[in-house]
Amino acid sequence: MAADGKAPENKSDDDRPRRADSGRKRSRGGAPRTPHSQYRLARIPVDDAWARKHNQNLGEIRRLQISAGVLGVIVLAAGIAVLLGSGMAAWGWIVGVIAAGFAVGCLSMIFYIPRRMGSMQSTYDTSELIPGMIAEIRPRGVTILALADQAVDRSAGKVPILVARPCAPIEGVPSKVGERVPCVSVVANRSARGSDNLYQFVSPMPVAWATPDKTVWREAEKQIPEGEWETLRQNIDRVGEVSAEVTRMLPLE
Repeated sequence: MAADGKAPENKSDDDRPRRADSGRKRSRGGAPRTPHSQYRLARIPVDDAWARKHNQNLGEIRRLQISAGVLGVIVLAAGIAVLLGSGMAAWGWIVGVIAAGFAVGCLSMIFYIPRRMGSMQSTYDTSELIPGMIAEIRPRGVTILALADQAVDRSAGKVPILVARPCAPIEGVPSKVGERVPCVSVVANRSARGSDNLYQFVSPMPVAWATPDKTVWREAEKQIPEGEWETLRQNIDRVGEVSAEVTRMLPLE
């Protein structure tokens, strides 16, 4: 019993302040921590064997791992050579230790890169479904042009962009201009604090790289509004303009 004679008020759970939904939590500076909760997502089952063979993102990751491993071995060998050439002098040990540390860092990237990128299933699950088309036929492949959104937080408004990606011919997809290629938008933000509301890196990754099941391809295509497909079709001739950009991204005006 309180001093004024009134019983203390018991607040129910409903009366207590509630935290915002996890999909709307924001980091300091503004952008949501889980912005993909605002995006158009699709469940695309990844066939691991098919993805290892056809997904060119995985191929790029493997090349990065190989480059890191080769660089690490070269630096380590150079450090050992300097140490032995110095007759085990103090300065030789200093160079050798520095070289060994650098080599360890390079070799650790072999394991860090795939962990940082996450699994292919996770990438498809959390990346927005976007329209893509074959816009250019090249001697050794094709160029995909896609319509994406560069905005991180969509509640602040959309920022439509055209994105180009050169790649090898896509297994099961006819290599002809105008052919629809549903994709997911793989994004990254180079801002250390993640406060910018614009992704600095956006790249289309075809659904056809995840699975050979054409039923999944067709279902993904249907989930994308016809208006977006038409907007992309009307801008397909701008593929050269988009490809000329360093980022291969061009705001859609």
